[in-house]
Amino acid sequence: MGERTLTAPDAAVVQFACRSAKLPGSTPAQVKIGVERWSPKEPEGDPQKLKDAYATVAHSVSLAMAKELGCENNGGLRARPSLDPA
Repeated sequence: MGERTLTAPDAAVVQFACRSAKLPGSTPAQVKIGVERWSPKEPEGDPQKLKDAYATVAHSVSLAMAKELGCENNGGLRARPSLDPA
């Protein structure tokens, strides 16, 4: 899922490279998309399921952004997230 993905039970970040006519420069831009839940309380539920859920949302937003920017090869993002650890 992108060049780098970080997950936690209350957040996830996906980083990918984007080469696009919409972005300045000759080298690919590094794009980081993050989603998080803010609350002073610990998240409730199965930690792995929460990580997978946040990773899925971050991947979906990243893929939509890559498509909107016109990134070559959708920034290397697949149509569906890979939730298995690398």
